[in-house]
Amino acid sequence: EKEEELLGPLLGPAIKEDSGPAEAPPDFVPPENLDHVGLEVDIPVGFRRLRWAFLNSQAEFMLKAVFEHRLGYLENVCGDWSNHNEHVGLPNTPDDINIDDFVGLEREGSYLMPKSAFVKANTAHETAMIEEYNDHCFAIKHKTLTPDVPYGNTFIAWTKIVVTNLGSNASHMVCSVEPEFPNGSPLVAGQIKGGMRSGTADKFLAISETIIKYAESCP
Repeated sequence: EKEEELLGPLLGPAIKEDSGPAEAPPDFVPPENLDHVGLEVDIPVGFRRLRWAFLNSQAEFMLKAVFEHRLGYLENVCGDWSNHNEHVGLPNTPDDINIDDFVGLEREGSYLMPKSAFVKANTAHETAMIEEYNDHCFAIKHKTLTPDVPYGNTFIAWTKIVVTNLGSNASHMVCSVEPEFPNGSPLVAGQIKGGMRSGTADKFLAISETIIKYAESCP
């Protein structure tokens, strides 16, 4: 199968600090999930390694291994973070950089999703926002617009991925989704919500399975 082929060490190298124990900051409160949790899973990959793969501007894991290779998305584009682009996701942040400043940063992206049984090929426009960032947890929230799908101008798809450090080269990942209807719910809101849940569940599963596959190949 296509997804069985690996594209090289796109997860990045294992990081020494990930092998130690995890310690939550004393005042740490886990980020809240969105309306519907589509996937909750422990991942046998260290926290800093995952943070780099998800967030660093040099990382190509999500674009190439997940979006292009596993999900078949085309024309994948990912912009820079609105600030600190070279520092976000680094295993060790330079001493003169305050990681609290990473919270609230945004980057824009887009990709062409292949046609399915229900919709033609269509472009998704995505804004990623960092909601939590420290050495114990990171959370990234995505606002996705798909104006070309049926009723696409009536809703926004919000998704969130929260990754927590478990120590000993392991992490916990929770993926959630929530629709927003800026101009009120259309008559087909229930179908939109159901389609959003099933579509994002497939995407969340693709992300977790691809992470695990690459980690097994390049420990």
